[in-house]
Amino acid sequence: MACLMWAGNWVAARAIRLDSGPNVMALGRWVVALLIIVPLAWPHLRRDWPVIRANRWVLVLVLLSVIGGAGYNALSYAGVAHTTAINAMLLNATVPFFIMGLSWLALGETLRRSQIAGMMLCFAGAFWVIIAGDLTRAATLAFNPGDLIVCLAMLMWAAYTVLIMKRPLAMHPTSLVAVLSLISVLALLPPAAWEADMRPLNLTPTVIACYIYMGIGPSVLCFLFWNRGVAAVGPNRSGMFLNLVPVLGSVLSAIVLGERPQAYHAVGFGLVLGGLLVANLRRA
Repeated sequence: MACLMWAGNWVAARAIRLDSGPNVMALGRWVVALLIIVPLAWPHLRRDWPVIRANRWVLVLVLLSVIGGAGYNALSYAGVAHTTAINAMLLNATVPFFIMGLSWLALGETLRRSQIAGMMLCFAGAFWVIIAGDLTRAATLAFNPGDLIVCLAMLMWAAYTVLIMKRPLAMHPTSLVAVLSLISVLALLPPAAWEADMRPLNLTPTVIACYIYMGIGPSVLCFLFWNRGVAAVGPNRSGMFLNLVPVLGSVLSAIVLGERPQAYHAVGFGLVLGGLLVANLRRA
């Protein structure tokens, strides 16, 4: 579910990239998320306040917010404004490899052979969709400075996925997302204010609708789902599901643009699902 809504996030970001700067876009997204999550989380926030203000958790919460909330979103939107959707989705498929490396360094986790095989199948499926089932297109992929920005954003999300394992376990999930939303808003205010002065926001109905979607889906719901998923199966297994983003993103783009789904969508989706099944096989 998180990957499905994040796929829609890429489509929405591309749709309003000319009307809203990346920092303002990220700020608008988290303001909407904050307005939604605080009333829902208020009873839990009051109960969790001693945990939130504990010195040993402040740095962790700030890092999670700056890396996974403010930094990742702002860099993603900045990168997608200067690169193609194909390149952005291809770079999104590299996150599992970043997570694998960081998990090994920070948590000492290693991959089983079935997980490595599953990860390669997932990447093959995502790549097959990106090149539209035509191997000759692989030779024509061109990269630009926007791709470097997206790649940095992907590295930050991998760091968030690993760091979320160190979250305060006593906090309610909605309390955690509420705190992440608040700190993300505070972190994004200075760069968004500077950006708005240089590039005024064109607040059209489409922009407002995209902000609302980004705040409800890719922010509140996705962070609740993703945090729960990582806690349940660990960062390495969770990261492989991100290969669904380019597959689902291509399908959503086809729906939004009125294009017909093609056979390569089915092949890519099958490879990704097969890879996820292989990676999640348990030892007898």
